[in-house]
Amino acid sequence: MSKKIIGMDIGGTTFSSSLFDEDLNAIKTSPKELISNISSTTDLLDRLVEQVNSFNCNELIGIGVACPGPLDSKKGIILDTPNLLLLKNINLKNELESRTNLPVHIENDANLFALGEWKKQEYKPSVFGALTLGTGLGFGIVINEKIFSGGNGMAAEYAISPLDHGNWETHISISGIERMAFKKIGKKLTPKQLYDLASSGDNNAQNIWNEFGVHLGLAMSHFINMIDPKMISIGGGVSKAFKFFSKSMISTIKDHCPSYVKNEIDISESKHKELSAQIGAALLLQTNVKS
Repeated sequence: MSKKIIGMDIGGTTFSSSLFDEDLNAIKTSPKELISNISSTTDLLDRLVEQVNSFNCNELIGIGVACPGPLDSKKGIILDTPNLLLLKNINLKNELESRTNLPVHIENDANLFALGEWKKQEYKPSVFGALTLGTGLGFGIVINEKIFSGGNGMAAEYAISPLDHGNWETHISISGIERMAFKKIGKKLTPKQLYDLASSGDNNAQNIWNEFGVHLGLAMSHFINMIDPKMISIGGGVSKAFKFFSKSMISTIKDHCPSYVKNEIDISESKHKELSAQIGAALLLQTNVKS
């Protein structure tokens, strides 16, 4: 009887899981749950375990978890993360292992999204980059079929790098989009509301997405010039507005990235979204259990 794996994706806004077979085919996926509906760390840990138990599977070999960084992935500790306060400085690996009696491995959500997206590509690029756009901004890198996590396991935590106006997440995040909307329109709008307005032809909403694309293009220019990837995939909830910000994003990248202009680096919206992070998490667990 084949063994099963759970890949869990915990973001700053929602969390969900999928049950996978040994070939990383999704068998069943849980509903998304809102973290804003949960008031304490204990309640969140209990809900994560309930999500695992909801699959009612006694053939599990373990759980792979994608979650916001920075984190110590070897020890399984979420560090001083700005985007998941209920799990700040929590040893998630130990907490879940003690509650489920299963092996648990955790890694940065953007890294695992990158790994899952790379895995889903028909052509497997030797240098692959990925971004997640949501509560925060995440970068992930896969080089020669493996996550590049740096010398200490914390590579690609670029979004928190300081800028004159704060850091990249000041503009490239859900809260950043809401601030731009308030400044331009005079009221707080969620990305979904802004997407709906832009879809209806609202010029102000479309201009906000264009401005967002410029900020994103600048951040990506640094990323591209540093790692020179063959391909970049963009995921996270905000990526659903790709058609509204991609033009200004690409225009900005063209202005600053010689490799993009010369080599036509493939930059696209993810087709799989959080499923890719779950696939990456399952692959992480599978690899670690085998090794």
